[in-house]
Amino acid sequence: MSTKKVSKAQKQKERNPKKVKMVIKQKGIKSGKLPKGKVLHHVKPVAEKGKTTKKNTRIITKAKHKRIHRNRKKQGKI
Repeated sequence: MSTKKVSKAQKQKERNPKKVKMVIKQKGIKSGKLPKGKVLHHVKPVAEKGKTTKKNTRIITKAKHKRIHRNRKKQGKI
């Protein structure tokens, strides 16, 4: 895991709504909008130079997303 953090500009670039919509469409949701109760999760966090790509993102429930980040925090990864 990289300890070097990403710049604010890079975070904004990776969280660009147009880019996110494009990835959601690539994941098979034609409208480009996530269903209610779902979120786009970055496997490798943007803060650790993770990109907003089809390969690095997953569509998961909000509850599961919360658990993932709670566990990362407990493990000291956040």
